[in-house]
Amino acid sequence: MAYVQTSQLSPQQLVADQGVVLVTVLWVLLLLSLIATNLSLSGRGFARQTQNTEQGVQAAQAADGGLNWVVWNLQQGRGWLADGSEHQLLLGKAALSVALYDESGKLDLNAAPSELLDALLEPAIVDNGQRAALVAAIEDWRDADDLVRLNGAEEADYLAAGRERGPANAPFNRVVELLQVLGMDLSIYQQVSPNLTVMTRSQTINPQVASFEVLMTLPNASESVVRAYIDNRRLAWDNELDLPELPFNADPYVSVAQTGRFYTSITRAVISPTTDLKRVVLITRGGQSPKMEPVDTLLELEIAQLLNRENRYEQ
Repeated sequence: MAYVQTSQLSPQQLVADQGVVLVTVLWVLLLLSLIATNLSLSGRGFARQTQNTEQGVQAAQAADGGLNWVVWNLQQGRGWLADGSEHQLLLGKAALSVALYDESGKLDLNAAPSELLDALLEPAIVDNGQRAALVAAIEDWRDADDLVRLNGAEEADYLAAGRERGPANAPFNRVVELLQVLGMDLSIYQQVSPNLTVMTRSQTINPQVASFEVLMTLPNASESVVRAYIDNRRLAWDNELDLPELPFNADPYVSVAQTGRFYTSITRAVISPTTDLKRVVLITRGGQSPKMEPVDTLLELEIAQLLNRENRYEQ
């Protein structure tokens, strides 16, 4: 076998061989650089995933702490005024905010008089005829018969609109079921649902904990008077004084008889822009300890969006 000595190579061959070696080295360096970059990105991704998991656990623990804070206040002689006011606390690394709502301050979807439902819907539906039709459809949904109210909707109307079935002719079990009523859409629902409940089965509302929107459904209510009443109500509670009476006549739509039994607790724990946990719990007082029922808000939203898509498709 013959070997070619370097000294026997021409200058052109030497330059060519050196170029091949240089290109090979550059490719190797590029490959090593890509491997190093990939390892670095993988490490950062793993670290970020670990951090997000840790923050998620911290947020969940903070939300649990917020719920315990709520229960503790309910057990006090004079805890919070359950009007939905936010209470804030820094718990570890989590910025915690908690709001407590007494359900007696909301309109019961199964019992509220038509005039109060109409007034609640008015900011969302300007047209009187459209609003009256939706109120009648709500009442046709929740009553036990199949008789159509004036402007209402029973099975034939739903089928004519492309629906597969008519109204339940039974009480609403959840507020989100309101989206199945003929004439209701997601935009209207999102405006009115925070002020509705299915827990009290009462025809009246408790003005001591009712929101501005609910108080404005009452006869003789005006914006300035209602806002002043809410401010005075809060001031009296904070100073451990008796709550003021409603400054206008709203009989027979107000009562404080059912206060203090049904609540909704909304807890939000924020640790970072990517870790923001919201937890909603229904609380029923009675017996030695309150009964708590978590609400899957993501599931509620998915149901609402699904029902809204079905309604739009059928229209």
